[in-house]
This record gives sequence, structure tokens and C-alpha cells, in this order.
Amino acid sequence: MAHVLVVDEDPATRLVVKTLLTDAGHTVVLAGEGGAGLRAMAERVPDLVITELFISGDMEGMEFLRRIRERWPGEPILVMSSKDRLGAATLLRIAELLGAVGFLDKPIRDRQLLETVGSIVAA
Repeated sequence: MAHVLVVDEDPATRLVVKTLLTDAGHTVVLAGEGGAGLRAMAERVPDLVITELFISGDMEGMEFLRRIRERWPGEPILVMSSKDRLGAATLLRIAELLGAVGFLDKPIRDRQLLETVGSIVAA
């Protein structure tokens, strides 16, 4: 199974994603902002990063993704956000430009999360 880093400023979202992935056999590390996510990656590079595109705090989401790409260019990143923010097509295009391997719409759907993570980890 995979080692997954989940970065989202919403504790409820982090808990839901962690619970689903842990129940599926993955190990999960949580971070509430980009700086904590980068520190976690420096300790152990995950098999997959799942992050909210619009995190705030010490580092905005797009900056977080840019820094991952600089240091770990091949790291698979799954972006999540609500399509209500900018529209699904726009969010998907932003995610692709930032090097994400996929996009999940919030609120997270259990089956979609597990299937998407499974296909990314298997690749």
C-alpha cells in the first residue's frame, strides 16, 4: 500500500481523507498548510501527495505545488478543491499546468477518492 501526504487547512477534510485511506490500508500523514507539508516530505517522501489547491496559511497552494515540483519533480500530486470556486474545467486546467496527475471535486466522494488513489499508486 502507499504512503500518502494529505494537505488541507480544513481538519474535517483531512480526517475524512485519512480515515478512508487508512481503512484501505494506506499510511497517511496530515498537514494543515504547505510549510508543514514540505517538512513532512523532507522527512519521508510520500508515494502520493493529495492537496487542496487553495490552502492558505504560511504558503498558498500553488506555491506549495511549485516547491514540490522544484524539489521532487516526479512526485505524483492529486489536487482537490470545490469546482464552485472557479469551475471544473478551469480547476482541472490549473491542476494540469501545475503538474498534478488528477483532480478531485469537494466534497470528497469515498469511492472516487479510493479509485483515483488506487489508479495513481498502481501506475
